[in-house]
Amino acid sequence: MSKSVTRLFAQFRPKTYRLELDVDAENLTFTGVVTITGQKHGRPSQRLTFHQRDLKITSAHVTHHGKKDTQDVPIDRINTQNKLHEVRLHSPAMLYPGEYTIVMKFNGRITEHMNGMYPCHFTHGGKRKTIIATQFESHHAREVFPCIDEPEAKATFDLQLTSPAGQPALSNMPIASETTTGERKTTVFETSPRMSSYLLAFAFGDIHCVEGKTEGGVAIRTWGSTAQPKKFLSYANDEAIRVLDFFESYFDTPFPLEKCDQLALPDFDSGAMENWGLITYREIALLADPDNRSLSGEQYVSMVVAHELSHQWFGNLVTMKWWDDLWLNESFASLMEHVALDALHPEWRQWESYVTSDVLSCSNRDIYQEVQPVRVDVRHPDEISTLFDPAIVYSKGGHLLRMLMDYIGEAAFRAGLKAYFAKHAYSNTVGNDLWAALGEASGKDIKSFMNPWLEQSGSPLLTVTRPTEDVLYLTQERFLLDGEDKQSQWSIPLLASKPLPVETLDARSAEVPYAQPTPIFNAAAAGHYLVEYGDDADQERVNHAVATRSIPAESRMNILNDMSLLVRRGDKSAVDLLQLVRQCADEDREAVWALLNRAIGFAAQLTEGNDDADQSLKIIQYQLANTWHKKLGWEDQDSDDPNTKHLRQTMLSLMVGAEDAGALKTAVQKFDAAKTLDSLPSEQRGLIIGAKVRHDPDVDIDALLEAYKASHNPDVQMAIATGLSRSKNPDTIAHIIESAIGPDGFVRPQDVFRWFAYLMRSRYTREAAWNWLITSWDRLETAFGSSKSFDYFVVYAAMPINTPEWEQRFHQFFETKLGNILLTRNIKIAYKEIAARVDWRKRDEAELLTYLKTSVN
Repeated sequence: MSKSVTRLFAQFRPKTYRLELDVDAENLTFTGVVTITGQKHGRPSQRLTFHQRDLKITSAHVTHHGKKDTQDVPIDRINTQNKLHEVRLHSPAMLYPGEYTIVMKFNGRITEHMNGMYPCHFTHGGKRKTIIATQFESHHAREVFPCIDEPEAKATFDLQLTSPAGQPALSNMPIASETTTGERKTTVFETSPRMSSYLLAFAFGDIHCVEGKTEGGVAIRTWGSTAQPKKFLSYANDEAIRVLDFFESYFDTPFPLEKCDQLALPDFDSGAMENWGLITYREIALLADPDNRSLSGEQYVSMVVAHELSHQWFGNLVTMKWWDDLWLNESFASLMEHVALDALHPEWRQWESYVTSDVLSCSNRDIYQEVQPVRVDVRHPDEISTLFDPAIVYSKGGHLLRMLMDYIGEAAFRAGLKAYFAKHAYSNTVGNDLWAALGEASGKDIKSFMNPWLEQSGSPLLTVTRPTEDVLYLTQERFLLDGEDKQSQWSIPLLASKPLPVETLDARSAEVPYAQPTPIFNAAAAGHYLVEYGDDADQERVNHAVATRSIPAESRMNILNDMSLLVRRGDKSAVDLLQLVRQCADEDREAVWALLNRAIGFAAQLTEGNDDADQSLKIIQYQLANTWHKKLGWEDQDSDDPNTKHLRQTMLSLMVGAEDAGALKTAVQKFDAAKTLDSLPSEQRGLIIGAKVRHDPDVDIDALLEAYKASHNPDVQMAIATGLSRSKNPDTIAHIIESAIGPDGFVRPQDVFRWFAYLMRSRYTREAAWNWLITSWDRLETAFGSSKSFDYFVVYAAMPINTPEWEQRFHQFFETKLGNILLTRNIKIAYKEIAARVDWRKRDEAELLTYLKTSVN
């Protein structure tokens, strides 16, 4: 564990930055001058300290602004502390608290790590081109200029950027002036509002845009590289306009800037970044082809756009004081993306999608003792990257806020948010500031209710029994797969399908008077807890409600997820779950099918390597999907609603996965008939390519690899990667890995994780993928060691492992990596995940094999 770091904001509080940067994109270098005004705090000393990383500070000048006069402060030494990411300006004179101006000249290098300032490469018209962009979250502004690089150190920014003439230059603010001299252009941007250093951003290169305006007059522009057709940018631009208008109304708080740019970058480590007024994205998160529309692709773009635009309030207008309250940014954005899309696209049934994404993500992560709580103490910047656990800080935190919104009512929730923004605009907060606003709006003690949920790991299991016909007996315990926890306790909102005489369970157990049939608890999946019905009659009634669709889809999904988790712990058996799944062939909501399909996947994991069991599970898939497949076919119809379109693709996936001869024949025929991969139906592209790769021995693998390299469409690239990972041929697999992600592979660094995940999940490609990981580790650590995505290699490596032999191999390799703070937590969680799966297989495999042998025909 890293030792605690000194927080520099306690010593110096910046007020303004004037930053002049001259960037040489060809040689990947830059020079700069920063002028910082602010106030020194604390005890008198003989130095001023700022953050920097890998910069060369060539000069420093300090001026003290006293009450009566202004004096230069002599600087006799510039001391760079590289391990601490600091530069210390030493003076022979004593520096007292007060107002100072500091001017530093510096230079640095542009690196390929996708942090700080970095290049994005692409090819257009046969020429290799570069976009220069920035990524400063969490603490990478210091790699571009000396500053106080902490979220609480809000200041205004005046940016002057010198870059190649003829290339658009963007930053957070509109352009104030541009001056061109020869082949160089100097762009001066307007002064920003007070904001944290991690939100500063700029970019320039061969880019173009589409544009529009919100109802409130905010200019919205969506940019991409010139390799991307402008028409690919229009969907995201239109969505951004609608989403920004929605949030201004929902929060009753105006967006405070004149413009908001969105920029799709060819190289980007995260999914997107909410820089105020200049949001940056991976291309796949912003681009949509209007000529081959993908509903799932458009929904993904809408989700990411809504997430990032909500940050313009949660994170930008009001910012957490320190990284331990990162949830104030990410948890809220994770909730608000669904709130916005539910309002703007009611036909999508967004709260069903919410269960398949956020609820499944957090409920299946929060079941191990090593998992972090939503709010985590951060002592050192090295720990910040470990906070971005998407299942916890994003999904669980958002789910807890959804639970709170349901508990106090949406009207009180919105009123509290409006008051929160009004009181804390352009400043920093901690969680209790938000609870105070929501408490005043709702009249409830939100702090006492919510803090245990945020500060404790895990989720409770609510057990419901009927000791008598007129009493419900409720108990709570922490649900774990790897031990017991008798200490944790929550105030659980019961959120039942019928009114109860009490709202919450605040004790470990309680008797509740109730003479009616047992209601469904956590009925809309809004609560972060599992439910188990202890009486057989109640469980049978609940199962019947799922199979007959007599309760809402969100309830059906939540019950199936809870049952899956109870099966994994041993409270129920895998056969119990599979029997329920087989009763659900009439299910008409695609989101519920995601849970049914997942349960079949669990059964496949438990019996992996047994060919007879594999064939039996294929028969079950066929029996479940065939009726729907006959009804829906392959082709989308103009009359289809979104659910029908998604349901069609799910049935096709099940039929191809079941290796139905007719489905495979059609898939291969569609591949052979397509003039280009781009012309394949976008939703079916990966499925069709995968069928061709796995089932046609004459498939041209090199042609697919070349198509990936040549394509600028990230949807097409992802489909090719998915399809290639379906190969069963060892020689082909080795060739794919070497060509794509080997030392000279063509896959962009940002996409290596995804290729590895695809290859690990298949038993035919897993051995080759694992060997690639081991032999490539040093290279991967060099490339990704400073990335918050580095631990994805641990997560994806562990995900399919369920045998003692593989468990031992995983331990042997990762045991030596436990000292890396970026990996420690996920390695420990992976140990527990794998051990739980090994135990589960040992416990349930024999019974499941018997069931498949005797009950499937």
